[in-house]
Amino acid sequence: MQFPICQVCLKNDILCNGCAERVGNEEIKVDEIKMFRRLNELLKDQRNLKDVEIKRAVGNDVLMIITKKGDISKLIGKEGRTVKKLSKELDRPVKIVEQSPDIKDFVKDVFSSVPVLGINVIYKPEGKMYKIRIKDTERTRLPLSSEIFASVSRSLFHINTDIVFE
Repeated sequence: MQFPICQVCLKNDILCNGCAERVGNEEIKVDEIKMFRRLNELLKDQRNLKDVEIKRAVGNDVLMIITKKGDISKLIGKEGRTVKKLSKELDRPVKIVEQSPDIKDFVKDVFSSVPVLGINVIYKPEGKMYKIRIKDTERTRLPLSSEIFASVSRSLFHINTDIVFE
């Protein structure tokens, strides 16, 4: 499996300069590094996951694993065995989402259980910003907090996002 941190950092408790810089730039979080290490430990015996690339692993109540395009079926496993194993070992639901080239498709995948009212593009002097509009009554059903989603979209797409409840 491939992770956003190097293999040395994946197996040790200390981060190298390159991985520590990515944490400092808020591309990845310290909690994610712990989860990467745990996922590597749980799935290291499965040969069919050798080429799977995990981009991010975020979420509190629900663990959302974001993979590169085409790896989602490998990570789910035959009849969902791999994702069920992960869910059982981690004691929480696991949702696997594929990184898509378009932010709008990514929003639909992440918030598939929550109806999205709209996605607006706001042009600012600093650059584009996406405003995701969701009903206020759906606030408790979000799989990710707005801060975590903003961090993920910033690291994957290099854009700013904001979730607005109406």
